[in-house]
Amino acid sequence: MARSPDEKKLVRRILEGDAEAFRPLVRTYQSPVYHLALRILRNRDDAEDAAQDVFVKVFKALRSYDDRYALKSWILRITHNHCIDQLRKRKHKMLSLDEPFAQGDGETEWELPDPDAVDPLEATLDSELKEMLAAAIARLSPNLQAAITLRHVEGLRYDEIADVLGIPLGTVKVRIFRAREELARLLGGQLGRNKSRGKEKPDPGGSRK
Repeated sequence: MARSPDEKKLVRRILEGDAEAFRPLVRTYQSPVYHLALRILRNRDDAEDAAQDVFVKVFKALRSYDDRYALKSWILRITHNHCIDQLRKRKHKMLSLDEPFAQGDGETEWELPDPDAVDPLEATLDSELKEMLAAAIARLSPNLQAAITLRHVEGLRYDEIADVLGIPLGTVKVRIFRAREELARLLGGQLGRNKSRGKEKPDPGGSRK
C-alpha cells in the first residue's frame, strides 16, 4: 500500500535533519499510540511513559522504516512490542480499566488524549455500558485486547493488524473472533444480572390507589 506524498515528505524532512518535522508526526499518532499502550498496560502513568518512550524509539529507528508500508502500523508495532516488554520486566499487578486512573503531577509534554474520551467502538453506548465494556476488555488476555483494540478502536484492517502484531493474518482473524465471542459472553452475563436486579426493585407507588 503506497504512502501519501505528505507522509513521505514528512519522513524525508525528519531524516534530513529537520527535527521540527517530528512534532506533527507525534501529534498525528500520539492518540493511537497512547490508547494502545493504555489498553495493554492498564495504567495511565505507565501509558504516558510508554508513549514517550515509543516516540523516542520511532525517532531513532526512522531510517529503518520502509515507506511501502503504513507508517501508523509501523509505529503501533513498536508500541505493542515496547508495552509487552514493559509487562514482562515489571511483572506488576495490572489495574482494571474500571478502576480510577492514576493521576500524574504537572503537564505532559505529549499532550496525551483523555482516556475517557469516546472511541469508535463505544460511540453509541451509554455511560453504564461503556464502563461494562471497558471492564470486559480488561478481562481479556493481552493478545486478545491488542487485536480487538487495533480493529475496533484504531480501525486497522486485518492485514495491518497482522503487521503490527507480527503474526499471520489467520491468527489475527482467530484472535478477533475469540475476543468478540468472549466480550459477548462477559457483557451478556453482566447485562442479564443488571436486568434481573432491575426487576427486583420494588415500585414505591405500585400498591397504592
